Parts: sequence; C-alpha cells; structure tokens
Amino acid sequence: MASGSVQLKLEIDYEYRKGSRISDPRSFSLVSVAGHVVAYTQSVRFNTSLAGAKAKEASENKLEESNTSRSLFSQIYPIDRESISEEDLDKWVDAVKQLRQGKKVHETSEEVYLGQLVQPEPYVTKVFEPTLEQIEETYAYADKRIPLKQDPTVQNLVNLIMRHGKKTVAQKNVSRAFYIVQLKLRKDPIQVLKETLDKLGPLVKTKTVSTGVAKRKIVPVPLNERQRNRYAINWILEASKNRKSNDFAVRLAEELINAYEGKSTGYEKKAQMHKLATQQRAYISL
Repeated sequence: MASGSVQLKLEIDYEYRKGSRISDPRSFSLVSVAGHVVAYTQSVRFNTSLAGAKAKEASENKLEESNTSRSLFSQIYPIDRESISEEDLDKWVDAVKQLRQGKKVHETSEEVYLGQLVQPEPYVTKVFEPTLEQIEETYAYADKRIPLKQDPTVQNLVNLIMRHGKKTVAQKNVSRAFYIVQLKLRKDPIQVLKETLDKLGPLVKTKTVSTGVAKRKIVPVPLNERQRNRYAINWILEASKNRKSNDFAVRLAEELINAYEGKSTGYEKKAQMHKLATQQRAYISL
C-alpha cells in the first residue's frame, strides 16, 4: 500500500456513498470483501454533515416502512422487549373493560388490537371484482354442460364384462381395448363405442303374451337406449370369443373395430329381430 493512503471500512449503503463528496473520483475504487466495502484512496474529502443528515433520513424512512409492514401487536410489544410491566397489564385490562362497556371509538393501541380481534370482518373481507377476460370466458362456457366424471355407456360396458366382482380387471381390459382402437382408427374410442352401439343396437324385440285361450301371440316391444346398448354389447362380447388372440383386450378391440365398420355378426341378429317384429306388427298395442 502506498504511503499516505487511508483505508476506510465503510458499512453504509449505496445512497450514503452517493452523498459523499470525493475530491478526485478517479482515485476512488471499491472492493467487496466478505460483505464489506473497503475504499482505498489517497485523498478522501466528504461533507460529514450532509452525509450524516442523509443517513439519518434514510434510517427514519426504513423505520417507518418496517413499522407499517409489521403487525400491530409487534409494534406494541417488539421482540427485543425483555419484560412486561404492571402498567402494560393495566392498559390491557382497561382496554378489555372499555370494549365490554361498548366503546365504539378505539383510542389506544391495545383497544385497536382487541377491536380487530372481536370484529375482524372489516379487515378480512375482500370484494372480488372479475376482469373483462373472466366475464367473457364465463359467457363463452355458459351454454356448455359440465362433463360427467364417468361415462354411463363405458360403465355399462365394464359392468357387462366384469366377472366374479373383479371390476378393476374389467376396467383394465376396457382401457387397453380403447387404446388399441385409438391406435387403429385414430379417433376417440368412446365416440367410436357410442356410434357402434347406436348402429348395432336393435330398435324392437318380441315377447310372447298369453291371450287367455290356447293360442298365444307374439307382440313387438320397443327398446330404450340402455336395452339397445345391452343387446349390442352382448353381441360384441359373443363375437369376440371366436377370435384367435389369447388376450381379451385385443379380441374386444378387434371386434369393436369390426362392428364399427359394419362387419360384425351382430348385424345379422339385429336384422332377424326386426324381421320377426315386422311379421308380428299386427299385434302392436298402442
């Protein structure tokens, strides 16, 4: 270090260093060592009164910001306070008495703090105001229904496949079959299933009704959607048993694709049911 140099250890912030007046800025250099600022200069001249005033003002501003950010209780009793005196207890007791008597205007810090605990609604309640984007999004989804957690058609298929109460196994087979359908057709497998059941399901069935005499009659009966799906699913499952694969999910997927393309043997059974109902249309009861 050159002779006549002065080493100053400055632990002040950037604003304080800006306020200092240095005779020659070129002879001033800063080196950061272990979190401290060490200044090496040969001639440092600054106005201590100006720097001290600015430092005091900065400390007061920081104190005000810390007071506003802290809670009211921490302002009344800071962390560095060692003990609570009898006067402090008397203030709290007096504040409780004033609140019990119905005092509306809170004067002391203790009364304000207890008033916030008794009636926190003005300090907690927040009014939600939606933005224009949220309002537009609400109108966009106003006419759309909330989708179900589980599709009824898929659950009906799972229940018909299930054996011995092992529903998890049935769900796994259906999921694997849907995955194969997705890979083969590149379409939504649930939509493929619904279209297939709608095409394959019969519209009517026939049942034998007693007439009270020796002869009975065969009456056509319309089917609802669940009954139509049941017929179609049972025909798909029966046809899947005749396929070569050892994996049930693969057989189900192949037969589902075959029925979707209109090549399943279930269409013959559907045509036979409709033909018999057409022959017995004279006995339809309206």
